[in-house]
Amino acid sequence: MQWDDSVNAGFTTGTPWLKVGKSYPLINVENEIKGPIFTFYQKLIALRKELPIIAEGSYQPAYEDSPQVYAFEREWQGQKLLVLNNFYADPITVDILPDYQNGQVLLSNYGKTQIDHVMTLQPYETLAILVGEN
Repeated sequence: MQWDDSVNAGFTTGTPWLKVGKSYPLINVENEIKGPIFTFYQKLIALRKELPIIAEGSYQPAYEDSPQVYAFEREWQGQKLLVLNNFYADPITVDILPDYQNGQVLLSNYGKTQIDHVMTLQPYETLAILVGEN
């Protein structure tokens, strides 16, 4: 594990039996804890604990005709959740399913807070929309 940017990546003060990766000054736990990916995963974990729909809800694929968007819906006790993921470097425009057009943005790695009938997912964007009682 590359812990920090110190000698031997903070793994040991002795001589390691395996060489430390060349990337350790930049790619290490200490840097990542300060970064956006770590904090995004913290939000995901908190939401999973807070909202049973994320772990308990039924799963149904969505937008299956789009090769660029991985999307799915979950339903649980009157709630519905739509998760849209653009795993590509190019933006893509999607028509938001009617059931979700008046929902709330639950999670966005681009800071979106408003839902439109048609939305553009930016490169590597994730957007989760929740409808129903919290």
